[in-house]
Amino acid sequence: MTAVQNMWRVFGASVTGKAHLDKDIACQDAHAHAVVGDVLLAIVCDGAGSARLSEQGAQFVAAQTVQALAGRLEQGASVQDLQDGALAATLAQIRAALGDIARAADATLDDYAATVVGVVMGADNGFFFHLGDGLGVAQLGDGGELISLPANGEYANETYFLSGERWREQLRLLPIPPSVHGVVLMSDGCMPFAMSKNNGGLYAPFMDAVQGYLRTVDSVELGNTALASTLADPRTHQITGDDKTLLLALRA
Repeated sequence: MTAVQNMWRVFGASVTGKAHLDKDIACQDAHAHAVVGDVLLAIVCDGAGSARLSEQGAQFVAAQTVQALAGRLEQGASVQDLQDGALAATLAQIRAALGDIARAADATLDDYAATVVGVVMGADNGFFFHLGDGLGVAQLGDGGELISLPANGEYANETYFLSGERWREQLRLLPIPPSVHGVVLMSDGCMPFAMSKNNGGLYAPFMDAVQGYLRTVDSVELGNTALASTLADPRTHQITGDDKTLLLALRA
């Protein structure tokens, strides 16, 4: 039986930003997670605003990545196996499948462009995997934070996507040490109010309140509803018009 201290409670919400609400455009963010034994799998994907089918791309990549990684773990793969190459191989398979979907829809792979920020976290080791913008934070037992920062291209509005030809060289893996009590993943729409200046750490006045509440809720469903309401608060729309996704995994 999995030890209590290794159990995860995972909360997540994706909400449409004001810029998309005003234009009646659906949310182009997506998230997914699974817990296999004591291993947490979680991902946040942000569809490119310029890609006409990016909502579908983000949803497909998020759901299929978690499902495929969970399958590998269930078949005996370890966290280290995923870090050593199985994760990249999984993303390659998902990218190929998305290419098949694009051809069947008379579209291009770039029409489904989406970023990736995800985590694989076991009892003793783990890693972030990151392609493009978005951000991941591991909350360490000593009170410190390990941050997987966004990566953008030469221009401010440019980033990297799984659909890109050079995705393998742009994929970043960041090892996470043991003794992690929480993991936070977010799309770039949350960063202005969930991160402190220059992305130096989580913005405590916001994140402490959110995590403190989520640790007290009776059900994940209730927590997800509250999280979505928080992200959709008009005050966040005043800060950013972007879609917003926040995923929080709390270790008991």
